This record gives sequence, structure tokens and C-alpha cells, in this order.
Amino acid sequence: MDLDKAYGAIAVLEVEIRTFANEGYAVKYDFGRKVISWRDNYMWNNNFTRSINENNLALIKDRLPKSGMLEWMEGYNMGLTEEYGDKTSLPGEWKIEVEFKDKTRLKSGAEQHFPKKWKNLKTLIEETTGCSFILR
Repeated sequence: MDLDKAYGAIAVLEVEIRTFANEGYAVKYDFGRKVISWRDNYMWNNNFTRSINENNLALIKDRLPKSGMLEWMEGYNMGLTEEYGDKTSLPGEWKIEVEFKDKTRLKSGAEQHFPKKWKNLKTLIEETTGCSFILR
């Protein structure tokens, strides 16, 4: 996969974090429809769907490749969790699913081994949704 082109070919990005009690958050970016969907498993009344404004689209386009997300997703899928991740004491898990414009998909996730660059993606999600993306 040519990762330089792959970031520009992302049609849908779904990121989820949750505890073992199935509490947590999920965010879905549908770039074709320019919509963000947010699901809060702590408080159902915090769920929303809204449009992605031009400023957030530009921020995502600029910072998503810098997060290294596709690189560490592939690394986790190859079993390189020691290279790409750190074991945390946090009892939780993450899952990411990417759908590209050609309808191919890339899925990755892990329990208690969060990527070393997780903060980059977390911060981008928080800035584009206006919501905290951390497990309680």
C-alpha cells in the first residue's frame, strides 16, 4: 500500500475506544458525505451527527498523515505491537476501521496495547469533534 496516497483515499474512518465493561466512545468520519457521527456509551444523550466544516477537513487532511495511523495499523496487523505500541495499565481497547474510496478496508485494534502515537490521533479527534476521547 502506498501510504502517501492512501491517506488521501480514505472515504470513511471509524475509531472506537472502550473499557472491558463496554463503555467508551466511537467516532465516524464520512468524508464523502462530510459528516461526523459521535457515539458516547457513557451517556446516550451525548450522541450526535453533524457536518464536517472546511476548517476541520483541512485539519484532518494535514494532521492525519502525521499521526502515522495507517502505518501503525499495519504494524499491529503484522503483530509488531512491541515496535508500534506500549502496554498500558489502562483496561481498555481500541479499534479502527478505514474504508478507502475503492471500497477496500483496513481494520486494526488491540487490548491494553495503545499505539505510541495514539495521542496524535486522539488530539485530532478531540479538536474536530469538540469532545474528550479518553476512557474514564
